[in-house]
Amino acid sequence: MKEFKSNVALIGRVFYSRYSLFILNGFLLSACIFMHMQDIYEFGIVRALANNVKKEFGGYKSQDSLLLGSLRLTHYLEERRNRVFEEQEIDGMSDFIRPLTYDLMTAKGACGSYSMVLGSILHELGFKVRFAQMKVGEIWGGHIIIEAETDKGWAVLDPSFSLYFRKPDGNLASFRDVQQNWNFYKQQLPPDYIHEYSYSDVRYTNWDKIPVLLPAVRGISNLTIGKEATNQLSLRVFFIRKYRILYYLALSLYLYSWFKIVKRYTRKRTATRRAIDPRMEARKQRIYKRA
Repeated sequence: MKEFKSNVALIGRVFYSRYSLFILNGFLLSACIFMHMQDIYEFGIVRALANNVKKEFGGYKSQDSLLLGSLRLTHYLEERRNRVFEEQEIDGMSDFIRPLTYDLMTAKGACGSYSMVLGSILHELGFKVRFAQMKVGEIWGGHIIIEAETDKGWAVLDPSFSLYFRKPDGNLASFRDVQQNWNFYKQQLPPDYIHEYSYSDVRYTNWDKIPVLLPAVRGISNLTIGKEATNQLSLRVFFIRKYRILYYLALSLYLYSWFKIVKRYTRKRTATRRAIDPRMEARKQRIYKRA
C-alpha cells in the first residue's frame, strides 16, 4: 500500500511539473484549434444546406414547407451516398466523436445518419427537434426518426423513406397521432416501407446508456421539470454540435492548465522572496552594527 501511494505521489509530481504542464498546455491548445475549426467546417455545410432549403421552399412562407423541403433534401443526399458506401467497409468511430460529415458523406449510420443530418438542418432553421427512438418488436431504437415542433404541434418525419403523415385536417401528424391511429396512417406508407416499423412505441432518450450518470440526471429532471417532460426530453439534441462541446471542454482544460502554471510560478516566486528577505535583513543588521 505504501509503495502504491508513493507511485501515485511520484506520478502527481511528474504531472504537475513545469515541463509536463507546458506540454499539456500545448496539446490542449492544439485540441482547441482543431475542435473549433471542425465545428466551423461542419456547420458551414449545415448552414449551406439550410440556406438551400430556405431558397427553394421559403417562398411558401409556411413551417410545413421548410420541414418537408428539409426532409426531401436529406433523403435525396443520403439515399445516393448509401448506394455508394453500403457495401464498403469503413473504420467505425465512436458515436460521440463521429463527425456530422461522416453521416452526411457515407450514411453508414443508416437511419441514425439520416436523422442526424435532418435534425441538424432543422436545428439550423430554428426548429425545436427531438430524436425519436422507435420500438421495433422488443428492441428500443430499432428505427430512428425525427420530430420537429411547429406552431401546430409536433410533426414526425422519417428521412429514411422521405415519409411524413397528414392528419384528416391536412396538418402534419406527430408520432403519438400515428401510434394511436395506425390503421389510418399506414395507408400513407410508400411501397418500399418496412412494415415492422409500426409506430408501436417511442422513447426520446436511452436513460440506461450510461449507468449511474444518466439515471441520476433523469432523477433530477423528474424533480425539476416533471416526469412527463422528462419522458419527452431528447438529450441527443444537445450534442448536435458535438465539436463545439469538445471545443469548450478543451478550452476549459487549457485555461485550467494556465491557471496551474501561473499559480505554481507565483508560489515559487513568493517562496524565493521569503527565503531572501531574512538574509537581506541579517545583512542590513551587520552593516548597521559596523556603522
